[in-house]
Amino acid sequence: MQGYTSRKGIGGRPRGEPTAVLRLPLPVANLARRLREGTLRAGDINAFLDVEAAGEGSVPLIDGTAACGFPSPADDYLDSPLDFNELLIRNPAATFAVRLSSDSMTGAGLFPGDIAVVDRSVTPTAGCIVLALLDGEFTVKRYRPRGNGLVLEAENASFPDIEISAERAFEVWGVITKSIRML
Repeated sequence: MQGYTSRKGIGGRPRGEPTAVLRLPLPVANLARRLREGTLRAGDINAFLDVEAAGEGSVPLIDGTAACGFPSPADDYLDSPLDFNELLIRNPAATFAVRLSSDSMTGAGLFPGDIAVVDRSVTPTAGCIVLALLDGEFTVKRYRPRGNGLVLEAENASFPDIEISAERAFEVWGVITKSIRML
């Protein structure tokens, strides 16, 4: 369907914002409305998708280190089990994962296909890496307040930094706290 431009700000939309008429199930429409209003809270997406934290899942952890050379028979015993939930997640109710698809953050060690662990309960600080919604598109960048403004920095010289202006729709969805390399 073609969108139209509102001249009078009908329905609370700012003037000139493109819209489209769509038929959505009510729960999806309500979620979209709350996303637009900025009233989603940590855990709302999980509740909508009926996602619950998985039960415990642990693997044995070898007590010792593994050199990238010849194995050492002295490191031949097990330590307590390693729980990946404890290792990767600080706040389960506010945490989700996203698969990365761009080369813009390779300098920070984030590569296409990797999985980023995003915590919505962490407040972004200068230099952290965030998952942001910018003009309706998700992006992962380094968060840099500058003066009275904000810059999202890429970690690859092939990608420009993004200055956030008042005219842009911008929201930080969470701070990336860990990443998982998918070899």
